[in-house]
Amino acid sequence: MPVEMIQTKRLFQQVFEQLAELIGKGEFPLGKRLPAERDLARQLGVSRATVREAMIALELSGLVEVRVGSGVFVIAERPATPSPIPQQDLGLGPFELIEARRLVEGEIAYFAAQQIENSDLEALEAALRLMEHEHAEGFESERGDRMFHMAIAQATRNNALMKMVEVLWDLREASPMWAKLHERVRAAQVRPASLDDHRHIIEALKQRDPALARSTMDLHLRRVADDLLRISETEFAGEVDDLERQRGRRAVGR
Repeated sequence: MPVEMIQTKRLFQQVFEQLAELIGKGEFPLGKRLPAERDLARQLGVSRATVREAMIALELSGLVEVRVGSGVFVIAERPATPSPIPQQDLGLGPFELIEARRLVEGEIAYFAAQQIENSDLEALEAALRLMEHEHAEGFESERGDRMFHMAIAQATRNNALMKMVEVLWDLREASPMWAKLHERVRAAQVRPASLDDHRHIIEALKQRDPALARSTMDLHLRRVADDLLRISETEFAGEVDDLERQRGRRAVGR
């Protein structure tokens, strides 16, 4: 018997495959809404971030569709349940990327604050101005955001750290899951409150305060994750409306 490579599946991939199997078996009927992410997270014993990533994978697979304000629905017409999407085709999960960035970029901000120069601060201000323009234009591009975080890495004068940040952003831009989530951000018209976060990071770096720079960077990236999860609340808002209508009907029946 030939030896086969053992593959360690990421958690969201396991959740995706379980939900895809349940859809294929009819546990979640065609055209019907899936349970809320909070409920699925509780039933599966995983975080909401993991469920959110699994939902994106289901959407990319063509098994579900997201209706903003109503929820996530099983596609009414579909072929038989497809084979699980290979991990490399899904790319990295958005929330695992944010987690990695918290570990790396917080320490980079700490290091940069110790030796940042005025030219670096000018580069950060220029990147922030580009971010403001991009937000005003509808959040179509994230070029200013990347420039901002790369400028902090460049302020360390450490090529290895610069390369680490560059790779993390390359992975993000190459991820179909991140692209789909970014699409959801625009569709839901949710604007992460990141501009103020970036201004606070600049202020911490101007003060040459390493601890403050690290904490403001960490706060910013935690807020990004929270804002992305908040989109889920927008998408499932229809469930709240349904419950209110049901209560209203019961009240009338009395």
